[in-house]
Amino acid sequence: MEEIILLIVALGALGAIGVGMVLLYLYFRAGRAEKRGGEPVVYGNLVQCPNCGYMNPLNSAACLHCRQPLPRARAYQPPPPADYDVSFRPTLPPQQYTPPMSGAPTSQGYLPPAIAPAAPIAPAVPAAGVVAPAPVGPTVPAAPLAAPAIPGPVPVPPNPPAELPPGMPRAWFECIGGVLMGHTIFLEKVDTLVGRSTQCDIQVYDPKVSRRHFMIRFSNQTFFLQDQQSSRGTMINGERVNAQKLNDGDRVEAGDTSLIFHIHT
Repeated sequence: MEEIILLIVALGALGAIGVGMVLLYLYFRAGRAEKRGGEPVVYGNLVQCPNCGYMNPLNSAACLHCRQPLPRARAYQPPPPADYDVSFRPTLPPQQYTPPMSGAPTSQGYLPPAIAPAAPIAPAVPAAGVVAPAPVGPTVPAAPLAAPAIPGPVPVPPNPPAELPPGMPRAWFECIGGVLMGHTIFLEKVDTLVGRSTQCDIQVYDPKVSRRHFMIRFSNQTFFLQDQQSSRGTMINGERVNAQKLNDGDRVEAGDTSLIFHIHT
């Protein structure tokens, strides 16, 4: 009889421990989701998982990486500057009109310089038997025309890719540090994987770069950088990021490799 009682007590203790572990797991999981924001954020036609930060298609019901449900996705709104005042409206001081000087370009066109009237020329007395020609008035020089301003050419690196996906602008990386320094790498696909693996679209022979370090994704006329859970992380303009929009001139750092992102619109 005592053995049966001990067995029942042991089974009850094991059940209580199991229930406690399940409740503890659910508590930490709920706290982690609340810490990460608890609500997915939309970037164009991509939605970011609040649990792991992975970028998923907009209509995904759950994250493709961690299987976290993605309800109530909201559009991304950048925060306003800290020193921005909504009630501030700049005004311009009144300006006094100044007549343009002679020879200066105006909004109505070029104003020719004023020409002083020429002094009258006395006719020469003709000699006997010679008919003097009629006096010729002074010739007025034509006003010089202002040369139209010609915009300078937009710098484009040599040897661009032959074909790009429909609607995708020309974009490239300028390598300014690391093993790829001095090279120019074009983005020719909608999804471009960067890492140390030979299966990556852009292979970086840097021991501090993960095999699958980050991905460049083009969606809704916008380029995004998404870190692929790299061991050392990805930096944009000196700040470590998980997923962020790329702008022209942004500096991307992975390991000892430094890249400058350019986009030609």
